[in-house]
Amino acid sequence: MPHSFQRGRWLRLVPAGAAMCLSIATTLTPLMAGGPPFNENGNQPNGRSVTRDTDADDRAEYPGLTIVAQGNSTKAIRKQAVGELPLNRMHPEAQRKSQSLVKNVGMFRRLPTISFECDPEIYRYFIKNPDVAVSTWRAMEISQFQLHESGGNQYRADAGDGSVGNVELLLQTPTETMIYCDGAFKSPLLPKPIVARSLMRLQTTFVKENDGKIIGTHTGDVFVEFPSHTVEAVAKVIAPVSHSIADRNFKQMTLFVHLMSQAMARRPDWIEVVGNKLDGIPRQKQLEFLELGAKSYADAQRRVANANGTAPFSPDDVLSPFRQWSGDGAGLGQSQTPERPGAARVVQSSNKTEPATLQK
Repeated sequence: MPHSFQRGRWLRLVPAGAAMCLSIATTLTPLMAGGPPFNENGNQPNGRSVTRDTDADDRAEYPGLTIVAQGNSTKAIRKQAVGELPLNRMHPEAQRKSQSLVKNVGMFRRLPTISFECDPEIYRYFIKNPDVAVSTWRAMEISQFQLHESGGNQYRADAGDGSVGNVELLLQTPTETMIYCDGAFKSPLLPKPIVARSLMRLQTTFVKENDGKIIGTHTGDVFVEFPSHTVEAVAKVIAPVSHSIADRNFKQMTLFVHLMSQAMARRPDWIEVVGNKLDGIPRQKQLEFLELGAKSYADAQRRVANANGTAPFSPDDVLSPFRQWSGDGAGLGQSQTPERPGAARVVQSSNKTEPATLQK
């Protein structure tokens, strides 16, 4: 095989390897971060306000999402992101890992800031159960991605194409999450896997708008280190490709959470079909997924009834008249007769031939 052809194939593989950590991190982070806070005052991450200025292409490809700010990789943004890392709030080992990586960053990306309508409870559920989210992708036949819990706050990821990674939650607060990822891109055309490590900071908030809709907004900063200087040099050349992949993955994951929230509120039949096809997770988690769908649908119906001025219907609406009848002696199969206070009352039972006297 000509040397130039081999070199060409190697260069085509490097972008995939360089993007691998960005890809795994931006695929998993929206699902593995801590529960986002519910904010009533409209503040967004880092004090940025939503300007509702969305590119036409993004609107067409990602319906329901508002791209508040596109991704950015400038030196100024990178310097700001490094200074904002909450390293002093991590435990010593997590702090050591993070500081080591930040000192040797070969690639940086501030991911797009995205706003989207979403039920906070559903968002938090997928955050706390990322393996369930990944199982739904397989159930819907849109991905063969594998994710399995390997320990406390640790997961093993396998993209199914030779890319594998370990993901660890380093820090979780009401407003931000720090995630560490190491991975390797393997190929028979390469003598050794392309290895990379990444650190990601995710920030998420929810805002209740005037019309009652709940809008989530999140963004993330991703730092990637390549132990190989050769790979790092090539990665910098093809950085626009890697950045594009990272931005796309982040948008796709946001769209997934948004659409699952909509589906649970509107299509319980479809959610039941998906829930019964989940694999690779404990049965208990499968049942929790189905229960969440049922609750979301019931809550949505209640909101619609309230908006239309219709009182929500509950079992008590059915039982109250029967309880009242039972209490005054005029239950089903019985007839009530006028009575004087303190007097005995005669109740005719439908299954007795003689009256029974009840003493008050």
